[in-house]
Amino acid sequence: MKRGRNSHTYPDQLPDHNFSRGIRGKYAAGDREPAAAVNIHTWAPLVGFRWSGLERRVAEDTWIRQGSTYRGYEHKELADFLAKEEKDVCRGTRHWLHLIRPAQQALSSRAAINTFLLALWIVRPTRTQVPFRFEEVESSRRTVARVLDRFQWIESQTAEDVEDQDLLEVSHILPPLRDSYLAGRRLKNGLVLTFRGCVSVDWQSAFICHAAAAESLLTYKRAPGVTERLAIAYAKLVAGSPASVEPTAAQFKHLYSVRSDIVHGRAHDRSDPVRNLNDLAAFSDVVRRLWKVILNSEEYRTALDQSDEERESLFLRL
Repeated sequence: MKRGRNSHTYPDQLPDHNFSRGIRGKYAAGDREPAAAVNIHTWAPLVGFRWSGLERRVAEDTWIRQGSTYRGYEHKELADFLAKEEKDVCRGTRHWLHLIRPAQQALSSRAAINTFLLALWIVRPTRTQVPFRFEEVESSRRTVARVLDRFQWIESQTAEDVEDQDLLEVSHILPPLRDSYLAGRRLKNGLVLTFRGCVSVDWQSAFICHAAAAESLLTYKRAPGVTERLAIAYAKLVAGSPASVEPTAAQFKHLYSVRSDIVHGRAHDRSDPVRNLNDLAAFSDVVRRLWKVILNSEEYRTALDQSDEERESLFLRL
């Protein structure tokens, strides 16, 4: 079995920016397209995923399986690709993500895995990562890819365990999250920016991505006073009562000022890593809170995916 080609060829135009494709990665087999009627089984080890259950269905085509369910990484076709240490990681994995999907389904396996990880992060940030992706086509063809963009975590924000209730929430928001991504409208932009914030290893880059994600969800007008407008829009969406709108908006403005310091070169002297990560955790919680509200409301998703006028009408009604 030959390894995949390691050289890169660049088309005249790169694919649309998203979190399902990338130039980097290695494959144990070529990329022959399977027939449309064939199902692809995708397996991804959930490293750092601590859940006391055994198996659970989280979407129509997506399951969490116990670690002993999958042994494809030991197949002879992959012998020359995976190092011993990488196989040990697979053997030690307590749970795997398993997808069964038609070969020509619009949502790629990469995007399906990343949407699950993003939904889990929105509900409960953990240390969960996916280092590999295995694919099997009716047991006749096996491929494996190393996943290089991995979710990062912040100690002050990270939960040790995942509860059944968390996975129930994941199962509620995962379908609308995937639908919004496939629709390719304004919410997709916010999802991609959020994902980039989650996988960035630099706190400033992560902060900027999360800030851009929040702005992409909340903006509805080109005019001065953007910070105040974003803060009020955020507060109207997430505040539980009229009395909490003002303090919620004030929290957003404070954190958004950190974004401004970074963008305008005033954050070069922020040398306190604890403070920096605490601010990053706080702003990523702002984004998580936004997505929870949006993904649980068809009204919000519909309006925020439309024009600035539709968005402004929504915020005026709130």
